[in-house]
Amino acid sequence: MSDAPFELVDAKDSFIDSDWFHHCRETHTPFVVVRSGEHSADVLWDYITLPPECDAGLRENLSALEQDARAIFDRYAIPESYLRVKATLIGFDRLPFDRAKSAAAELYHLIAAYLPDAEAEDVPSGGTAHERLTQTDARSDPATSAPLQLWVEAASTSSAA
Repeated sequence: MSDAPFELVDAKDSFIDSDWFHHCRETHTPFVVVRSGEHSADVLWDYITLPPECDAGLRENLSALEQDARAIFDRYAIPESYLRVKATLIGFDRLPFDRAKSAAAELYHLIAAYLPDAEAEDVPSGGTAHERLTQTDARSDPATSAPLQLWVEAASTSSAA
């Protein structure tokens, strides 16, 4: 496994039964994948590796989590990109490959900051994930000045992921 907090997979390959998936499941850490296609890449975080005790905190903070995920997406997206957000999945679709890797690393750290034992991790002053993200220098790129598409899925009332 690499030191990156995500796994790179080809869009045609299955990634659920990978070493990264099993590592995330065993360590209760965010499962983030970059799926590379022919012309772009998708970044996906899936709740599947997190234990049930994370449910309440993620659902309670869904609005802030969505805002923080949107800030990451906005930094890396191009006009063809779109965002999917719900309590158990966040997807940044159709990002340029080089941007997708950076977005995936940020998304991993964002999700980790919302997990129950995130307080034990090294958190800079300003504390919350939202405050850390808003302190990050925005990357200026003319490609991100066009309107971007947002897709937010309605939260399910079931506890199944």
